[in-house]
Amino acid sequence: MDNLIQTAMYARSTLSIVPLIVFCFLPVWQDIKGSPARLLVKAFAAFAAMEAVMFLIYFLLSPTTADMVSEALCIVVFFYLYQREIALERSHLWFIFMTACMIGGFTYLFYHLANIFLHPTSVIDDPVYTDTFCLQLTFESLLVLGLALPAKKYLGWLVHHFLVEKVWRVIWLIPAGFLIFSMVFIPYDNSVMFVGRFLEIYVITILILFILILLIYALFYKIAYSITENQKMIQKTANLEIQAQQYHRLQTYVQETSRLRHDFRYQLTVLVQMLSEQRYGELANYLEQYLRSVSDMPVRYCSSSAVNAILNHYVSIGQKFGVSFHLSIRLEENFSVEDMDFCVLLGNLLENAIDACKSLPEEERKVTLKTAQTTGHVIVLTISNPYEEPLLIRSGKLFSSKHTGEGQGLKSVRLIVEKYSGYLEINDKNQVFEVKMLLNI
Repeated sequence: MDNLIQTAMYARSTLSIVPLIVFCFLPVWQDIKGSPARLLVKAFAAFAAMEAVMFLIYFLLSPTTADMVSEALCIVVFFYLYQREIALERSHLWFIFMTACMIGGFTYLFYHLANIFLHPTSVIDDPVYTDTFCLQLTFESLLVLGLALPAKKYLGWLVHHFLVEKVWRVIWLIPAGFLIFSMVFIPYDNSVMFVGRFLEIYVITILILFILILLIYALFYKIAYSITENQKMIQKTANLEIQAQQYHRLQTYVQETSRLRHDFRYQLTVLVQMLSEQRYGELANYLEQYLRSVSDMPVRYCSSSAVNAILNHYVSIGQKFGVSFHLSIRLEENFSVEDMDFCVLLGNLLENAIDACKSLPEEERKVTLKTAQTTGHVIVLTISNPYEEPLLIRSGKLFSSKHTGEGQGLKSVRLIVEKYSGYLEINDKNQVFEVKMLLNI
């Protein structure tokens, strides 16, 4: 009986996971796949099951071995369940998860620091003391509460807007390293800490560690924000260059039409002469040459010159590859979507569509784009194109065949849709890829 009670004392330490579970969902609350009520039920069931497993582990193994096994098992099981509930890249979720584990590591250090003062003669293998554990749980809850707003605002921004996948694959090593350090930087015998300046050095080291991790996270956010803004500026510059190209095309067209208007009466004279002499073959050739000499004028699709430039640019690129376009643009004057956002959205969708058509027979290369302002505050957009290569779509996301993870183009589209509190749907039926979206403006 005493053995069962002692085992329960060890196993109850897993209660400290509860605030960390809450922290994991703070930055990605809007990405939860199911309803909050359903998620709560799942979390409770998973925690209850793990509590039972922890009890068995501490019953069968020594406390030190059980600590290591339970920590590893909790990380594996809870992350597996966590990433199944969130519609976000696994690498981003792993960073959030390891950050939560690092917070748990800091509270573990706090537990041992409090234990030194409350139980100065205890050793590492002693059961978890109730008073010290309550202090740890209180401290952890307050720490998570204090970090809730920064986690939701800054960490949430990072995992949703910073899209450099190479960085996400390695940045988790920082919280993981601090977690490992906190697991080994604990006293095995509290009485030793009162010898010399050991206790003072221990406290100072924990404070320095805490400040250092805050500075690293702040620096990571600043660098990520600068990189993201720089990418936006590059995209904006590219859009401006496209607009400049369209402007020069328009200028050339105006100059040519001015010349044609001046020469038009002479052309009519020649045409009338050929017609009167019934030289129909020469007349047909002359008209064909004349039409070829007239350049195409950039099409005006809507009131936004930037959007017109993007559409004309990608139509021009697609026509070089034999892609036919069926465009229907019905937008009101001065619609409320920012030019930058709408251009990025259209550019990524059209570029992906053109790339998909290149590998098809020329007669099958077709892109259909329809967008309309159905009400004063809603824009609906649909784009479709045939494709040849197999697609990998999971949870409504298209994963790239060129690299691991979601395609960068559609990831940018998804972020813009989220910005306007919209709706995005991806379908692939009968070898036709289709993207539908709704933007609230």
